[in-house]
Amino acid sequence: MRITIKDKNNFILMFNEMFYDNTISQINGITIDSRKIEKNDLFIPIKGENYDGHDFIDDAIKKGALLCFSEKKSNIKNRKVIKVRLIQNLINQFASMWQKKSKAQVIGITGSNGKTTTKELLYSFLSKKYQCSKTKGNFNSLIGLPLTYLNSKTNDDFNILEYGASRPNEIDKLCKIVKPDYGLITNISESHIENYSSFNQLKKTKSALYMNLIDNNIAFINNEINYLADLKLNCKKITFGFDKTSDYKAHEIQKGNNKYIKVNNNLVSIPRSLYHLKENILSAYSIANHFKINHKDINDCLKYYIVPQGRGNKIKLGKLNIIDDSYNANPESVKLAINRFNTIKTSGKKIFILGDMLELGNNSNKNHIEIAKIIEKSKINIVITFGDISKNTTDSIKNKNIKTIHYYSDQLLDLKNQINKIATENDLIYLKGSRSMKLERVYK
Repeated sequence: MRITIKDKNNFILMFNEMFYDNTISQINGITIDSRKIEKNDLFIPIKGENYDGHDFIDDAIKKGALLCFSEKKSNIKNRKVIKVRLIQNLINQFASMWQKKSKAQVIGITGSNGKTTTKELLYSFLSKKYQCSKTKGNFNSLIGLPLTYLNSKTNDDFNILEYGASRPNEIDKLCKIVKPDYGLITNISESHIENYSSFNQLKKTKSALYMNLIDNNIAFINNEINYLADLKLNCKKITFGFDKTSDYKAHEIQKGNNKYIKVNNNLVSIPRSLYHLKENILSAYSIANHFKINHKDINDCLKYYIVPQGRGNKIKLGKLNIIDDSYNANPESVKLAINRFNTIKTSGKKIFILGDMLELGNNSNKNHIEIAKIIEKSKINIVITFGDISKNTTDSIKNKNIKTIHYYSDQLLDLKNQINKIATENDLIYLKGSRSMKLERVYK
């Protein structure tokens, strides 16, 4: 991971306040990967399960690093190395001090599905009127979020940040590092649950985004998620949903071949390629409209909005028509993917390629079997699963009208050959699987 420092002068001032014995007069970026070092970068070594960034400090300096940090005394013989007690504390301190210097309001987004898509939509809406920054990619962890926050400018109006959590209490920790002024939880489902003792612990972790909001802060709440609407908060609330009680009340309208959602009295036109994102669009609309972005500007954004790669974008490759939704998968997002696939019209076969859903803990086999039940009732013609666990899905499909094939994770070439054999020009292929399954390799 590497981030560019955009607001160089203010970062230099902050850095020199923190390290008055090691002042700098220039800066390019910050990296935690020595392979991505550029001249005048700061190098922050991270300890991983299989590596220690401290081992690459000398390499970073040779490649042009301005300064490096180290928890180890053995590295500080070089004048370009600054000794710190804990690297994580250093990262936290950078972000906390940056927030004190920034006038920007922070909009925090978390949830099991849709964080990145909602962030990108909201960024495109708010940028019509305001100067905004956003989380780079999906760098939303205890390391990624505070570092990508430093990519913002102190005169931004808004910073839109993803708050991610793979373990208990991580959202609360992130809120203590970079405090949100506004919060949105897209949803909560059993993704990454293997590191949690229960679903309640997972809900508590995600809900911490709202619990850290106080006074005039605002929680934007999906009224259709009961356990979110029932939270006792110490801040203001604005609700949205496809119901009659929300502040932003929405319902679906179809005129000819065009689909819309009507939010209060405003008609929001959603292109066909984005209609599966209507809940994400409604949540982003609610926040943007609160900040006086008019619905005409929002409609203009939607007209030209491009779905991020791997999050449901359509690809034409030779005779193959592919929907690449392979960025990640959990039971809830796979159900949504199947529902979306059902609504898409095609004159050919519908081929659903499912990679393993990972990090589901003890419920993994059960979750994959449950997906089989949903597929059995769908309009899918062929199911191909890829990975050791997803065999539970193909083995559990009893509908004789659905052809099922399974490949293990070392048989990617066989899977690709199978697709070339069975897919015709009018067929539609849908890719869905956890990130580490890398299903985009099917066509790349």
